[in-house]
Amino acid sequence: MRLALTHPYSWPEVRRGAERIIHELSRALARRGHAVTVFTAGRAASRSPEAGVTTVRLRRHFDLDPRHEREFGLRLVPLLVAGRFDAVHSLTPLDAEASLRAAYIRRHRRTVYTNLGLPFRSWWDERYDGAAHRRVVRGIDAYGCMSRFALDTLRTEYQRDGVLTPGGVNLGEFQPADERAPSPTVLFSGAVAEPHKGLRTLLDAIAIASEAEPDIRLWISGPGDARPLLEAAPPEARKRAEILPLGAPGEQSQRYRQAWVTALPSRGDSFGMVLVESLACGTPVVGTTHSALPELVDPGRTGALCEPEDAQSTADALLRSIDLARRPETVEACRESARPYDWDTGIAPLLEDLYAG
Repeated sequence: MRLALTHPYSWPEVRRGAERIIHELSRALARRGHAVTVFTAGRAASRSPEAGVTTVRLRRHFDLDPRHEREFGLRLVPLLVAGRFDAVHSLTPLDAEASLRAAYIRRHRRTVYTNLGLPFRSWWDERYDGAAHRRVVRGIDAYGCMSRFALDTLRTEYQRDGVLTPGGVNLGEFQPADERAPSPTVLFSGAVAEPHKGLRTLLDAIAIASEAEPDIRLWISGPGDARPLLEAAPPEARKRAEILPLGAPGEQSQRYRQAWVTALPSRGDSFGMVLVESLACGTPVVGTTHSALPELVDPGRTGALCEPEDAQSTADALLRSIDLARRPETVEACRESARPYDWDTGIAPLLEDLYAG
């Protein structure tokens, strides 16, 4: 098939889950024999073939996200009209709306949108792209959600059915190590300054867990400034925490495989790519009972669940997962749970069927 993927931000210039999805998915589809074009934007305009994927970067003119995303959508329409694609897969409402406009001319084209968040109507109606989102809900051929929780939310909020389009992991890149860090080490990987990611709660939990595990350590990895949260944390957490440099994109897998546990004590997540990448490395995880995270955790086998914003519950979950990391069978159990999310054998074939209609 001739496929286009669209997103207004490009990897690795912007390093979030959405940009990684575009990067990994496009290459997996190309490896399966499809002609793939990625339309995106960055600091400089370019057109480059790499790993079987043609990436078209438009020059970004605005730093402010709403203005940039609106302009990207407008500039995208003629490019999608000119291209003879069988399907176009978009990751924000404004470029999905551009795909719908182009499809008025390219009428036999399949239009697909993945909502990277949760489709709560009250939240979307307050956003700058809320009107575009409503038009996408009505008009898109396939509305994708990252989790079953998100699918249920779409059905309740908008009375339409969606399709499951989760994130994935490169099992070749994310592999277990021969040994972990010397002491029980918890990895937090995410946007450190976003309150809903739960780093504040995790710091409190580390202090509590240190009573049972005196050698426990915390690695903090991700964009944003963690220092204000660290300064406000309990002393037992401060002396055990280390802020890691952002590093190169390929370095993150090494952190997952050396950690004993990866913790994401968040609220409102539509998926949990951090957890899937950790599991692929054989490292157990801690997630909350909120939103989509329980779909990725098998308590007592691959990790533990905790209540959101509850430091004691989070500490208990950390201790249970550290115990799992001491068991040799845990590595394979975690790895096996990540296998359905492999880009090549799990996610790309699922999307192929979706693109074909």
